Amino acid sequence: MKHILMLAAMAALPLAALPQSADSLGRGLVAVQADGYAAVSWRYLPADGTDAAFDVYRRTGRKAPQKLNSTPLTGTTFWADSLCNPQADNVYTIRRAGSRTDMASARLCPKPYIEIDMAPIADDPEWRYQPNDASAADLDGDGEYELIVTRTGRAHDNSHQGVTDPVLIEAYKLDGRLMWRVSLGRNIRAGAHYTPFIVFDFDGDGRAELAVRTSDGTTFADGTAIGDTAADYVDRRPDSPTYGMVTTGPEYLSVIDGLTGCELARADYIGRGEPFEFGDNYANRVDRFLAGVGMLGGPNHSIIICRGYYAKTVVEAWDYADRRLERRWRFDTQADGGRLADYEGQGNHNLSVADVDGDGFDEITYGACLIDHDGRPGYNTRLGHGDAIHLTDIDIDRPGLEVWDCHESVPTRAGSEMRDARTGELLWGVPSVDDVGRALAADVDPRFRGCEAWTLASGGIYTANGRLICPRTPSINFAIWWDGDLSRELLDGSGVTGRERVRLSKWTGHDTQPIALPGADGVGCNNWTKGNPCLQADIVGDWREEIVVRTLDNRHVRIFTTTIPTPHRFHCLMTDHVYRIGVALQNVGYNQPPHTGFYLGSDLGVFGRRVVHFTGTGDSKHGRTADGSLNDMDHRMQGATIEYVTHQVCRADTATLDAGCDYQSVVWSLGGREVGRGRTVRIARPAGPDATVEVDIRATQYGAVYDGRFTVSFEP
Repeated sequence: MKHILMLAAMAALPLAALPQSADSLGRGLVAVQADGYAAVSWRYLPADGTDAAFDVYRRTGRKAPQKLNSTPLTGTTFWADSLCNPQADNVYTIRRAGSRTDMASARLCPKPYIEIDMAPIADDPEWRYQPNDASAADLDGDGEYELIVTRTGRAHDNSHQGVTDPVLIEAYKLDGRLMWRVSLGRNIRAGAHYTPFIVFDFDGDGRAELAVRTSDGTTFADGTAIGDTAADYVDRRPDSPTYGMVTTGPEYLSVIDGLTGCELARADYIGRGEPFEFGDNYANRVDRFLAGVGMLGGPNHSIIICRGYYAKTVVEAWDYADRRLERRWRFDTQADGGRLADYEGQGNHNLSVADVDGDGFDEITYGACLIDHDGRPGYNTRLGHGDAIHLTDIDIDRPGLEVWDCHESVPTRAGSEMRDARTGELLWGVPSVDDVGRALAADVDPRFRGCEAWTLASGGIYTANGRLICPRTPSINFAIWWDGDLSRELLDGSGVTGRERVRLSKWTGHDTQPIALPGADGVGCNNWTKGNPCLQADIVGDWREEIVVRTLDNRHVRIFTTTIPTPHRFHCLMTDHVYRIGVALQNVGYNQPPHTGFYLGSDLGVFGRRVVHFTGTGDSKHGRTADGSLNDMDHRMQGATIEYVTHQVCRADTATLDAGCDYQSVVWSLGGREVGRGRTVRIARPAGPDATVEVDIRATQYGAVYDGRFTVSFEP
């Protein structure tokens, strides 16, 4: 009865339409050569409708286009063309099913990836500058994404002394054309914490702008520079405690035209304050920067800039329009007599932005605390600083979104913790006496509902509601939709010099199995031990994500798009507001994978009660624990079968049926007649001798449609 009452309460929460991103996208058609076939994929967009159907054509040389599919494609936006001649000139086009008008075209790339040549740097003949963190945005308004890449020479962490090289920011078309280059100059230090940059359409004109911290000497694409180009605020005294750091000089927030690379507007950045104000006097904690973007109350997306998270914290929201910057609000933990002092030391090396309370505006999850869309303080867990954070629908048995976070302040009751994204309520956690430096949450194990979660110090991988699955853990870096099923795969790398590599793997329930990435020889990850790609995002093709990495000689960037067929179809992930913002935030501090604002995982389209049957040896000690979790590594996913029971026996006068997760829309029907909408529905005992009813369900999640049927038998 308790379970049914909970479901009834959840049913009272409306299923609102998922917010869409600001981008107006084209089809993102891409064709790359796989092993034995050409992999062709394209975007399915929210405006298409769930009944949208497509045809795929190939034109070889000067021959007439040939339709490749015998029936319209309605369940996938991927086509494997095994009959093409890869030596010929092949151009693929897509059309609405039955139409004669091309929607998009793409020439077959002869390799299983797209490669972009980096533009030479005049004073870097040895190609020391590495392509590093990147972003994707539509800079010219054509409906397709461009790549914005930072390039770094010598770089240092805030805690390390040393002079760095100027950071370059470059924009490239996906066909390899360089659009522009901006140099941040000598007075902006290079390193993972110094140059968060946000590329987004801030003024709603259909073209993205770049927002970044600048100083004297920053030079834009047209050759104009800020202030005194000869100014040098770098401490160049080798015996100084701030050697190589920048402790004086002006700092600005610049908005740069995404089409031209020219500056559009400038305002003063959050000031450094007095020594020790942000926690020290040697330019470490004062130079911990974050950035973001979100809908904070204006007609367009606001720019979010941040300074500090170990001690004093300042967050500002800025609006850009008509070549002007205007500050919307300021959150300062030392303002007003320090009334927000409890919020000091709560920030992470990254942040998340999403509408977690359903008011139509975005909130800022600033590590262990929340800042509301209007700059007012939200919840504060006071669990302290952490390195990684993940926000999405992790526990599908709870309404709303959850946060999986890790913390380094020790000892703590929750070095690894799951909390409600709206209220900050601690749902469960794993105590720690160590600095918990990494965390990850993703649906990687289809045996268990929702996402799984783990950290460096969690002692294994857990279900969304806190049950231990296995004392081993997968890699704790990026999760990616890649191989065609609904679970996420794992993307990891080691940036340690001499061992750079990019690794894809699949969690098996006990360990991981490698996934081949053709063409990955000679590519590397970034940022030393963090081992992240330049970017992971759904840039082209179907709903799955691309991997953007540099070649080890620093001369190229490769965009890997999956060549594995999939039977699933979802709207382009970049049209989801939370995911789109997550891509924009990926370069901020310690890189984190983007997550959707809705559940996308192996539970979709699965209706009924889940029953897991384990096979092989095992006893009460090496099988299931009393709470139903696993406690032995021998129980691999291969040794388990899953059954979904949709037949419910009810002894009461009403039965409650549950769709299983928060779908975008759910329609329940009985005998062809609609009887309810929403996650759950109550079915009354029918009159007459026949006490069995069949209830149909149609659930929609981001363009995917799932049909099912429940059978309810009412006993006397």
